[in-house]
Amino acid sequence: MQLGWHALAIALAAGSHYGTASGAKASAVHNLSDKAFDAWSDAQELALVKFFAPWCGYCQAMAPSYEQAAVALKKDGIPLAEVDCTKEAKLCEELDIPGYPTLKVVVNGDYVKYNGTREESGIVDYMRRHKQAPLPEIAAPRFDTFRKSANVVAVGFFGRNTAEYGVLEEVARELRDEYTFGFVSDRTLAKAQEVPAPGIAVYKDGAKADIFTGAVSSESVIRFVRATSVPVLGELSSQTFGNYIRAGVPIGLVFYSTDAMRNELATQLERVARDFKRSVSLALVDARIYSKHAKMLSLEPTWPAFAIHDVAQHTKYPLPQPRSVSEAELRPFITSFAEGRLAPYYKSEPVPAANDGNVFELVSKQFNSVAFDTSKDVLVLFHAPWCIHCKRMAAAYEALGAAMKQHTNLVVARMDGTANDVPSHDAALQVSGYPTVVLVRAIDNRVISYSGNRSLQSLTDFLRLHATHSLGASDAPQVEVEHVQSAYDVISNRDLGFSPKEARHIEL
Repeated sequence: MQLGWHALAIALAAGSHYGTASGAKASAVHNLSDKAFDAWSDAQELALVKFFAPWCGYCQAMAPSYEQAAVALKKDGIPLAEVDCTKEAKLCEELDIPGYPTLKVVVNGDYVKYNGTREESGIVDYMRRHKQAPLPEIAAPRFDTFRKSANVVAVGFFGRNTAEYGVLEEVARELRDEYTFGFVSDRTLAKAQEVPAPGIAVYKDGAKADIFTGAVSSESVIRFVRATSVPVLGELSSQTFGNYIRAGVPIGLVFYSTDAMRNELATQLERVARDFKRSVSLALVDARIYSKHAKMLSLEPTWPAFAIHDVAQHTKYPLPQPRSVSEAELRPFITSFAEGRLAPYYKSEPVPAANDGNVFELVSKQFNSVAFDTSKDVLVLFHAPWCIHCKRMAAAYEALGAAMKQHTNLVVARMDGTANDVPSHDAALQVSGYPTVVLVRAIDNRVISYSGNRSLQSLTDFLRLHATHSLGASDAPQVEVEHVQSAYDVISNRDLGFSPKEARHIEL
């Protein structure tokens, strides 16, 4: 049904814009050619340009909304234009247009990314917001209306000619696509709001403000605004997950399986959530939808359950089961995490009793001691039992291990990525698909990703080029292995613990 409605929308759009019959009134959207593009752009204080192709279904579906937005924004002095990339291919190539439709905002001749939606109201609101000053002054009579005007409103209580104003204005320019900003110079109003002046407060849904404390800098204010933008013990879903990620605070996931259980947990844990909101953002998660994500966090399907997920550090901290999900259990558990005393949990297979084959069988429990041994270059293949490309690569990798066995300062290893977590914060070691091959160099432990094909020769050449220790002359045995271009199985929602039902809601 969804596809049917989408097709209908495209058909209607195609007939209403790109297929406009002769005699229809002129479009409010400027059509730009390569010759006129630079001069037009340089003349605009603020404008929006759409790069499209007439055959693009999404472009056709968007066309009526874009036309209506152009009409609505005329009175604001914000022109909308479009470039047909099938006619102006050279221009679109120079601007590195990745696909259609692509929208870019023109600000005094410079092009910046458009972060709004494709609907008329979204385009109009976005462009009008960018027309305004990033940090407007709010008069006392308008303050109550202003602080309730958006889900998250950040307000500075200081004068225009202060250092704090300069910092918050810089933050507002960076974050105004996400949050609403303003400042108040009325000290009486600051006192009434119980905000020390100069000071900064964040209002969520018009409720009582969170007050910023500490040294004022762009970085600290951004962290504060993001961290306070999520609710205390809110619901984690596809609509809210992005907010939790942007907040930059580890997430404490409270899994429930019935509505009654949810209500009970919300009542029991509100005080804990409020006390630790700067360290961990507690959120309620429906285990009926996200049970496989709970499994990814190493939780058994026994509810309620709790785990802390530090997305930025790629670490997880499941509350040992069957300990109860209660204030009495969570308060010391989260305190240990916040104080850095809680060790992250890494899933691991047992350490093999014998490991003297051509390829070293690596598991999480011994990953750091083997991979980061500064006396050795360590090549690691991350694979999955179900990965066809991994199976096709197995013979070449086994042959590589045999050929390199004589080199005592080189380890050729492999690890089942589905049964072992990588106990490292290094982004280069965060596996997003299989097979993944990386070299952890000796001495400096620098991680180098392999991007060649699956042949023995290509793997050998990679080691000779990047290994810290010399491997000497080529002595690889002549082994018959498959020689094909590299292929890659991306970790899907299902591999991460999501059924198709869950994938509609959230990707963590």
